Amino acid sequence: MTNRLERLRAAISEAGLDGLYISCPVDDVFGRHSQNRQYVSGFTGSSGIVVVTKDHAVLATDFRYIEQGERECVPRGFRLFKTVGRDPKRWLGALLGETGMAGKRLGLSRADMTYGEFVSLDAAVQELPSGDRPKLVPAPPLVEGLRKRKDAEEMALLQRAIDIADGAFEAVAATLAPGQEETAIAAAVEREVRRLGGSGISFETIVAAGPWGAMPHASPRAVPVEPGAAVVIDMGALYGGYCSDLTRTIVAGEPDAKFREIYAIVFEAQRAAIEGVEPGMSGRDAHRLAAEVIARRGHGERFGHGLGHGVGLEVHEAPYLGETSTDTLEEGMVFTIEPGIYSPGWGGVRIEDVVVLENGKARVLSHATKLTPPGV
Repeated sequence: MTNRLERLRAAISEAGLDGLYISCPVDDVFGRHSQNRQYVSGFTGSSGIVVVTKDHAVLATDFRYIEQGERECVPRGFRLFKTVGRDPKRWLGALLGETGMAGKRLGLSRADMTYGEFVSLDAAVQELPSGDRPKLVPAPPLVEGLRKRKDAEEMALLQRAIDIADGAFEAVAATLAPGQEETAIAAAVEREVRRLGGSGISFETIVAAGPWGAMPHASPRAVPVEPGAAVVIDMGALYGGYCSDLTRTIVAGEPDAKFREIYAIVFEAQRAAIEGVEPGMSGRDAHRLAAEVIARRGHGERFGHGLGHGVGLEVHEAPYLGETSTDTLEEGMVFTIEPGIYSPGWGGVRIEDVVVLENGKARVLSHATKLTPPGV
């Protein structure tokens, strides 16, 4: 974590700033909307502000979180500043004085601040003596840039979240049968995730059977799965604040010829992407590795979403792998590879794994069972 502070300080300096102010979009008791703040400081509480400068790293929070901050942040090089009330006019001047930011360029982490909070912060700044007022500057996505590449601590948490999801899927798939309702399958996924040690699911589970599977983000229904229907299960586990993301498409009963055909194409497309991605490649070119396979097999118009996305403290984060991506893939990046084919009136097939770019190629982190097409 100390290395994260060093890297962030270098990024702050490179951006021409004297410090960075990281808040939280909402006061969220579930701690799911403060990933940048958590990444930098380790703080998992619902309310608090992080200020990082060349010489200071401070968590400003109220009395509810002082003890938590001592446990989570002080060992990571932070000191605590106790705020009183929600109005920054009551404590901003003292915080700026302690962090040496009076009259300096203070970058605001834009993803972590509402417009209302900015208005309150700006009003508090204007009430300070003119020489003590920092210049509030919208910062580039500095923390997000650091989060693209995972360190060893993150990889351990990610792998645990992935393993939990793998195990939960295996348990649910083993009992899948015609007549089960999609909502019941989704509920079983969450139970298994928690049984295996996850703190919860990383997003609302998608279970879509038959024609419903033609919608990539379909919500599960209280509708029984028909015999022979393809069932798309898109799920993830949360562990230590880190997310996993897994999709498998299975059949309730015996698969028909069309399912075998479509599944084989998606399987081939995913394999081509896993084998072909490499550092230095653009997210757009990575997407095309799979998209071109699907297009050659006559289903190009049925693959309309991106190939994948980064996974970490958020289930969707940088990099993005898709036709419009401007990201460049780098060693240490973790992302999904999830091609699919969606046919209205019939259904869909999607296969998704999480990979990490390591030693010049993708290493697959997901190990849940897939169907293996004949001849593969």
